[in-house]
Amino acid sequence: MVTESTPTPPPVQTRQMTLGWWNLYFLIKLGLYYQGTIDFHLLENLCFLCLLLIPLEKSAFRIIRGIVAVPIALWLLHFDSYLPPLSRLTSQLDQLLTFEIGYIFELLLRFIPTNALLPLAVLIVGYYFLSRIFRITSIVLVLILITGISKLPPESAPRTGITDAPQNTARVSRDNAGPESLTDQLDQFFAAETARHVELPSELGSRQQFDILLLSICSLSWDDMQVADLADHPFFQDFDLVFEQFNSATSYSGPALLRLTRANCGQPAHNALYQQVDSRCLLFEQLKARGYDEALVMNHDGKFDNMLERTRRFGGVDVDLVSQGGLEPRQKAFAGSPVFGDLAMLQRWWSQRLDNSKPVIALYNSATLHDGNRLIDNPGLKGLTSYKTRARELLDDLQAFKQTLRDSGRPVVMVLIPEHGAGLRGDKMQIAGMREIPSPAITHVPMAVKLLGKEVQRTGNTARVATPTSHLALTQVLRNIVVADIYGGKGQFSAASLAANIPDTRMVSQNEGSTVMASKGDYFIRLDGGEWTQYPTQNQ
Repeated sequence: MVTESTPTPPPVQTRQMTLGWWNLYFLIKLGLYYQGTIDFHLLENLCFLCLLLIPLEKSAFRIIRGIVAVPIALWLLHFDSYLPPLSRLTSQLDQLLTFEIGYIFELLLRFIPTNALLPLAVLIVGYYFLSRIFRITSIVLVLILITGISKLPPESAPRTGITDAPQNTARVSRDNAGPESLTDQLDQFFAAETARHVELPSELGSRQQFDILLLSICSLSWDDMQVADLADHPFFQDFDLVFEQFNSATSYSGPALLRLTRANCGQPAHNALYQQVDSRCLLFEQLKARGYDEALVMNHDGKFDNMLERTRRFGGVDVDLVSQGGLEPRQKAFAGSPVFGDLAMLQRWWSQRLDNSKPVIALYNSATLHDGNRLIDNPGLKGLTSYKTRARELLDDLQAFKQTLRDSGRPVVMVLIPEHGAGLRGDKMQIAGMREIPSPAITHVPMAVKLLGKEVQRTGNTARVATPTSHLALTQVLRNIVVADIYGGKGQFSAASLAANIPDTRMVSQNEGSTVMASKGDYFIRLDGGEWTQYPTQNQ
């Protein structure tokens, strides 16, 4: 009797739970975390990992999951980073849309440093071969769990579950809360600033007459000068007074010009810049009342962010822009508009000024160093190489014009007062060239003063002001020049006399929605009125 054996059913095939190429995503993030470049939020990353590991039988579902996972991965990478919130990007969208496509593409590429491309390629090749030998997903999961455990506060690890509180929060509360919070310090700062005012002497414009030339330069900070090896340029060598800790208080050009035009009074909050102010605070208005004529010179059209219109409306600079007609542009700006040579624009103004017997207060605003500008005769230059080339041309032009002023023998007080820096180095919160947040490296700019004139002669060395200062110091310097009677007949002066009674100003910088403040040797940031955190510089 033949018996039929029951056939053995085929084994049920189960899909192996693996992240596949998503392992690289988590490995790269873990590497960046241990480098200190980003944070790593354990709970959110574990949730994303679990989503990727859910077994899906139908290929259509796996494709849909892959498509959905890409924006989630990008959002989570941004969430782990120290970059500003996405709301800050969307709030500037109308301005971003005016940028040329090539410049936008250049900005996007800066998120991936060129020196990271080779290691990334090695990592991809290495993963391809190692994934055939080891279960990389298991290794990644173990590394993530170890990372989460390592982030537990030592004193609370035995008693609580996994937490992911910002590491800077404890430092803020321990070192800076005390009897007053950082918000209280900020409120007290602005309350005190509203009471500060420096009055220009009545002798200015009458018995003592001298021109005032304000060189408002976009994108030039002490840090930029170090990165670009500019500190030894001859233009910086013979100033009479140098402010080593001057704070521009903003990282955008429009607000920087408004703060400059309000140099007679203490530092206002950002929102107050776009409101009418007492005329005693307006430098140009006060000089006009003392018999000065005004001049407004730019080597660009001033249309971006309504800079020209707002400077007139809120800065009290009620004068036509010196014509740029007939000049050949030297650059094409990031938004496509022409940028003219600095020496050509300054010489055009000077030729017109010589026909005027009255003293003049002139504001010259240069966009030569703005990020994304292209040299017309060498459009292929980008990044730091382009900045160095444009910066040397700018400084050569300024040095040549300073010699023109010196040769004329006319009494002129020339003030270098940059709007802000370029952010060439970048940091954890901002890529190179990004200025959404007024970081210390961007707002720490080289303000300097030079007195020119046939009978003017300095005795002694250059004076250096090492205490924190801001725009109120400018008006005090002008007052000191008058009090020292330098242009009233005395002629000789000591640089120390220019540095007398310079008002200190605490480092507080603001853009719309962001505030950075110095407190007890550290810098702290608040975004959109939220919580204060320690500013994550590259050295932390």
